[in-house]
Amino acid sequence: MTKLKNWLKLGMVLILSVGISLSLFHCSYFDTKQIELLAPDFHYNAISMSAIIGGFLFTGISILISAIDKERIKRLWNNNYLDNLYRSAFIGMISNVITIISAFILLFIDFTYNIKQILIQVEIATLIIGIIFFAWCIKRLIFIISKLKD
Repeated sequence: MTKLKNWLKLGMVLILSVGISLSLFHCSYFDTKQIELLAPDFHYNAISMSAIIGGFLFTGISILISAIDKERIKRLWNNNYLDNLYRSAFIGMISNVITIISAFILLFIDFTYNIKQILIQVEIATLIIGIIFFAWCIKRLIFIISKLKD
């Protein structure tokens, strides 16, 4: 039952983060044309932010692996309570890698206007997804660290 709840929570957060990203592109206050005017600084900042967040997510997984020998953490692991922590970290890392790749493509390859707009939307959407999953992963890590203190 816990496995099913974990997959449902993960799916809901993923759908919510994709929905937030898509609704942003349909908002009248948000215009991807303005982001193109900020190039290349915006893309360099997206690369930096995604690399930092991805590094923190990787560190979080490393903390989890190093604490697996603790009895309480081992019990949480064996009962599937930590599944969403490492899954959310992996989704966050994958979305950060996609952000970095799309930003590099936008920096170094010249495309038509329509393709640039699509790549900017991919860059922003995966950046938002990465931030949401980073926040969720941090929430789960704080829970685990509080269990280690006890």
